[in-house]
Amino acid sequence: MAASWDELDATVIHDVKNALSKNSDDKSGQEILKNIFQSAEAVEEFSGMVMSLKMELDDSIGMSGEDVKPLTDDYAKAIRMFFERYSSYLESFGPDEAYLRKKVEMELGSKMIFLKMRCAGLGSEWGKVTLIGTSGLAGSYVEQRA
Repeated sequence: MAASWDELDATVIHDVKNALSKNSDDKSGQEILKNIFQSAEAVEEFSGMVMSLKMELDDSIGMSGEDVKPLTDDYAKAIRMFFERYSSYLESFGPDEAYLRKKVEMELGSKMIFLKMRCAGLGSEWGKVTLIGTSGLAGSYVEQRA
């Protein structure tokens, strides 16, 4: 979980698949590993799509925004869809998966913020996109020490 999920390393994928294929008495551990791995794969794929859209926007308006114009309907729909899927995915984690939600929020939040920075006029709901939201701090070591 400590590694970046931007691009999963082939050795990590191999090791996880190997661990999941073994016959083990630690079924709960395997289930946790499976959930983490599925989340990592989902984040890797989603991040790629978000960054592709950001690069398309960069090409359209220029890296410094020198060719700024209103978003096309297609871009606006895509951005709304990304936000809805991001929010739905974060909400899908249960209270016992706070550690996993925190990691997903950090990995995807940064990509969503990159996208947010390239667009004006987004709804107030985009204010909820953070690198570590309040849910990310809940139960953290820092919070427990404070």
